[in-house]
Amino acid sequence: MARKRPLGTEEGRAYWTMVLPAFVIYMVVMAFPILLSIVLSVSNYNGGKMFGGEQWTVIGFQPYARLGIDPAFWMALRNNLFIVFISVFGQIPLGFILAYLISRRLVKFPDFWQTVIYIPNIISVVVVGILWQTIFSPYGPLSEIFNKLYQANFHSHLAAIFQSFGQFDIKNVPDSLAQKIVNLAGPTAASNFSNPVADLKDLMQSYDANQSGMLVNDLTNLLAPKWSMDFLNHRETAMLPVLFVILWMYTGLYLIMFLANLEKIDVQIIEAARIDGASEGQVMRHIILPSLSGVIVNLAILAISGSLNSFALIYAMTGGGPARITEVLSIYMYDKAFMNGAFDYPLANAVAMVMVVISFILIGITKAFEKKFGGKE
Repeated sequence: MARKRPLGTEEGRAYWTMVLPAFVIYMVVMAFPILLSIVLSVSNYNGGKMFGGEQWTVIGFQPYARLGIDPAFWMALRNNLFIVFISVFGQIPLGFILAYLISRRLVKFPDFWQTVIYIPNIISVVVVGILWQTIFSPYGPLSEIFNKLYQANFHSHLAAIFQSFGQFDIKNVPDSLAQKIVNLAGPTAASNFSNPVADLKDLMQSYDANQSGMLVNDLTNLLAPKWSMDFLNHRETAMLPVLFVILWMYTGLYLIMFLANLEKIDVQIIEAARIDGASEGQVMRHIILPSLSGVIVNLAILAISGSLNSFALIYAMTGGGPARITEVLSIYMYDKAFMNGAFDYPLANAVAMVMVVISFILIGITKAFEKKFGGKE
C-alpha cells in the first residue's frame, strides 16, 4: 500500500510540486478533450451561437444511430480493420523474422539490411504517400514496366504469326492471317475496330511490301494489351496498395524494436540449448518467443492504436479514393467535421468515441491472449 504524504510536510510539498504540473498538463491536454468529445458526441453542437449556430444541447445517441445507417462509415471501419490486421499479423511477425535473421547473423551484411528496411520510417509520410500514388497511377512506372512486357510478348507472337505465313501479297492479306492477329489481340482489337477482320486487312494493305517491320511495330503499339489499374477502383481490391505500403513502411520500426530486445536475451542460454541439441526452431519457440511475449504484446498495442489513427499516409496516397472506397475512420471523421461545409461535430466525435471503444476492445483481446498463452520475460 502506498504511503500517504501529508501536504503540510516537506516531503509532501516536494511530492506534489513534482506531480501537480504533470497532472494538470494531463488533465488539460488529455482528460478534458476526451470528456468534451464524449459530451459533443451526444449533442447537436454545430459551432454554437459564436459561429452562427443554434444553442447546443444534449440530444442523446442520435449521432451514433446515424453512424449505424451510413454505408460510408462501415466501409471506413472495414478498411481500418484491414489495416489493424496487416499491422498486427503482418508487420510484427515480419519484423520479428527479419530481426531474428539479422541478430543471429543468418544473413550476410546484416547492418546493410537493417538500415535499408528501417529507412522508410525516416521519410515523410506525405512524401511516401505521393511517391506510391505516382507508382500505382495509370501512367506511373509500374504501368510502364507492365506495358513494355506486354508489348514485347505481343510483338514476339505477332512476328511468329507473320513468319508462319511466309511470303504473301501485302495488298491481298489472307483472311486467316487477319483472323489470327485479331484472336491474338482479343478485346483490344474489338475496341479499336468496328469490324476487326475487315478493318485490320484494310489497315495492313495500306503498307508497302518493304514495310513489314514497320507494320509489325505499328500493330504492336495499336493492339498490344495495356496494363490496367482499374482493379484499384474496385471496392474489394482498392485497399491492397495501401496495405502493401503500410507493411513496407512500418515493418522497419518493429524490426528495430525486436533487435533491441533480442540483444537483452542472454546468449549463454541460447548456446547452452544449442549444445544440448536444440534446433534453431526449438530455440526460437522455447527461448526467444517466451522471452519476448511482453514485448510482442506492447508492440501489438502500438500497432492497434497506430492503425486506428491512420490518416496522413492514406490521405496523401488516395485521398479516400473514388467513391471513398479507401477511406478510413480518421478521414471519415475529418470529412464530417471540416469538409464541404458539413461541420457535423457530433457525428465526428461519435466516430472518435467508436475508435476509442474499438481500440480498448482489441487491446483487451490482446492482453487476454497474453495472459492465456504468453510466457514470462
